[in-house]
Amino acid sequence: MSLNHGDSLRSDATVTPEVETVSSLLAHPLLQDPKFVAAAGGLVVLLIFLSLFRSGKKTARRNGPATVLLVGPSDGGKTSLFAKLVQDIYPQTHTSIVPSITTFTLPSPYDDGQSKQIRLVDLPGHPRLRDEVKKYVNEASAVVFVVDIQGIVRNASGVAEQLPPVLTALTNLSLRLPPSAPQPKLLLLAHKTDLLVRPSPPTTQSPPEIPSTTLVTSTDRLKSLLTREMDRLKSARGGSGGKIEGMGKVAGSTSGSWFSRLFGGGSSGGVSVSEGEGEGEEDEALVWGGKGAFRWEDVEGIDIEWAASGLGAVRGEKEKGDVEEGNGLDEVRRFLWEL
Repeated sequence: MSLNHGDSLRSDATVTPEVETVSSLLAHPLLQDPKFVAAAGGLVVLLIFLSLFRSGKKTARRNGPATVLLVGPSDGGKTSLFAKLVQDIYPQTHTSIVPSITTFTLPSPYDDGQSKQIRLVDLPGHPRLRDEVKKYVNEASAVVFVVDIQGIVRNASGVAEQLPPVLTALTNLSLRLPPSAPQPKLLLLAHKTDLLVRPSPPTTQSPPEIPSTTLVTSTDRLKSLLTREMDRLKSARGGSGGKIEGMGKVAGSTSGSWFSRLFGGGSSGGVSVSEGEGEGEEDEALVWGGKGAFRWEDVEGIDIEWAASGLGAVRGEKEKGDVEEGNGLDEVRRFLWEL
């Protein structure tokens, strides 16, 4: 009897939860207010539109020919390289003050009769014009950082200080791309390698034939010097609270929410920043990696490659009877072809 009585008590104590029907939810006073319904519907439509707009914006740069930026210090040979690739001439040039942009046909470097279109952008290396890269990086499939391999020995620190803004821009670009899109590429190019040929530089071809040992030596020299200087910059960054003078701001610990990413904005300490500035500041850490020495493998979101090139003697358009070209641009052309 006591057992049955206990069961009866437990049965009586059981509470059945009340479940509101859909009709009762729809009868909520707020949902009966036309202004509230209109505002909520408008917000949903706006969020959907912005999501689609930003998704379309992410993939827009991949349409058409691949865009390649030529960047780097002044007098590195960017404009001469631009002229040689586009017009097959090597003229005497001077320091550029405005960007040069064109689309040209690149023959296959494998002599198979094929060709492809490349959109090439030559950006000035003057210190006051270096921010031009920010205007074009969102369209870029690759960046070629052109360095005078002779001049870098005297100014390695100055050359290296131009790299972090380029690396940061590319890591930011990589973060904005859809997961299925290829990562942007960076080619660190040891240019004017023909001037290192001994006993004397070649002068009969443009581009010239450069010994493979000289090409390898130039690439190794560039990598060694830039690695050393980037490690120095990383140490300076760690010793100054994460900021290197002249390289832009570095964000604090604030991370963007889903809404801030959707609307393309962000905040740090309550101050609004633009999309380019906010993302650039947040993501500079992706360039430097963790603790320890700087390593190129730690730079996230970028495929980094190394190459060497040379143009030989200054000359105009080809004339009948000109000798066959050498290998001075082979590595550059292969890089462009693989984009």
